[in-house]
Amino acid sequence: MRKELIFIGLGRMGLGMAEHLKENDYKVHGFDVSEKARQEAENVGIETDDNLDDLMNKMPEQKIVWLMVPSKFVDQVIGEIEPKLNNGDIVIDGGNSFFKDTLRRHKELAAKGVHYIDCGTSGGVQGARYGASLMVGGSDEVIGQIEHIFHTLAAKNAYAHVGKTGAGHFVKMVHNGIEYGMMGAIAEGISYIEDHQGELDIKVKEVFKPYRHGSVIESRLVDWLAEAYLEENYLEHIAGEVPRGETEEEMEFIISEDKTSVLKAAVEQRKATRQKPSRVGTLLSAMRNKFGGHAVVKK
Repeated sequence: MRKELIFIGLGRMGLGMAEHLKENDYKVHGFDVSEKARQEAENVGIETDDNLDDLMNKMPEQKIVWLMVPSKFVDQVIGEIEPKLNNGDIVIDGGNSFFKDTLRRHKELAAKGVHYIDCGTSGGVQGARYGASLMVGGSDEVIGQIEHIFHTLAAKNAYAHVGKTGAGHFVKMVHNGIEYGMMGAIAEGISYIEDHQGELDIKVKEVFKPYRHGSVIESRLVDWLAEAYLEENYLEHIAGEVPRGETEEEMEFIISEDKTSVLKAAVEQRKATRQKPSRVGTLLSAMRNKFGGHAVVKK
């Protein structure tokens, strides 16, 4: 078992994953376009390079390359590293790529004998650092060579080889759609409670205790929103507008098949906050920021 890989993308999620691997005795060769991100990685003992050519030369034999970059940059990064890839090398896309793009990239790299594996990653920044949820697509043979990496990065029972190439990102796309609906319902419900707290003297912070423990809606999303309420002046500085996220285009694809009315409502809910900011928008933004470090619109 070879515990060595190249890791491209050392942002919020990537750095946590790279550090997690290092702590489990992997040799990680890291890269990020941001000098600040590279420095933060160096500070925790991860070797980095400031250009991709040097980085790729660090593994002269079979290369295992993990991409943890925004989906819009994946093709660009592949284009830069492809000249250094050889027959039998493995590229793992751990970001939020659209599954049809994954299928195209798999086909293009397969022509050169390079294996392309898709890994849907969930769990937010804390999950990346201490144990994520991983949904992986690819052939049994190739997955068998690198499965130890997924087992290392995943929380207990949180890794699954869900199907062939494209399945990992497809399952993660659906996961994101479920997440949209859950977040929308939570934000809407808490906002409705706030609307009536005066007439019933409802203590909103207290509401989270039963909601978080033992109820059928207990979840990490509820936990994160409860944390937002407990953090002094946190919500007060977030405007009621939810910025367009990386996965919203994928949600539009699912909606186009006209089978997901809850998701459609959740996406429209987010869009509406960009025209008319609302308390629901503030609560949605708070959850997104808490679990993934996503930017918020400040008041």
